[in-house]
Amino acid sequence: MIDLAGRVAVIPGASGGIGRGVARMFAECGCDLALGCHSREAPAREVLEYARGLGRRARLDRVDTTDPGGARRWIEAVLAEYGRIDVLASCTGAHLPEGFSLFIKQDPNTWRAVIEAQLLSFIYLCRPVVEHMLERKAGRIMALGSDGGKVGESGLAVPNAGNAGVIGFAKSLAREVGRYGITVNVVCPGPTEGPTLDAVRNDGDVGARIVEEMVRRVPMKRIGTPRDVAGTMAFLASEDAGFITGQAISVSGGLVMS
Repeated sequence: MIDLAGRVAVIPGASGGIGRGVARMFAECGCDLALGCHSREAPAREVLEYARGLGRRARLDRVDTTDPGGARRWIEAVLAEYGRIDVLASCTGAHLPEGFSLFIKQDPNTWRAVIEAQLLSFIYLCRPVVEHMLERKAGRIMALGSDGGKVGESGLAVPNAGNAGVIGFAKSLAREVGRYGITVNVVCPGPTEGPTLDAVRNDGDVGARIVEEMVRRVPMKRIGTPRDVAGTMAFLASEDAGFITGQAISVSGGLVMS
């Protein structure tokens, strides 16, 4: 197990399937946690209790990270309680209400919220976190992205625009803060078990065939799990990953190799 004992990790998006997996693994590795959720508090509260059961300090806040003021106030509250932030592991994101659909068929009124949740929330969180990490000359910053942000994906043009923005922002920020001992990376899952994939799988014969095709295309012949992604994030938060920065790392079983 990766040793993150004594560190404080801020994990927005802790109510999502991958976010919960990341939070659980960080707690298992020894981190104290500051969990954030936007609307679905119950799943994140389960992780909160799990972390406390392991003897970790943990707090949960409902926060709108698409509001720059709200994001800053949350980070300042975490710093006031814990005194430090060692890791920002952002798992925020959004899906189109209509799910997978061709760009020409999407409702333009849904686009802004998707971009704000996927891209701007990470930017807004990074500002106060980076200010703190610059003072300490140390820190690990990472965001949950998507392979679609690197190679494109039919039916998800707008969310993948946000993911591509996250990658570009992270690379630029990594160049600015690397000299101060701060790393910035993006973890890009391929198809991963969770509510979104379950919805596709349960969509009749067509959905089942889509999932079968996903598995067929993955060289390792399985769908990823939240724990696969969480393990990568935990490693990036560790001392052993101190010379890795500005990377968009695919966790896809070889589906994307770039």
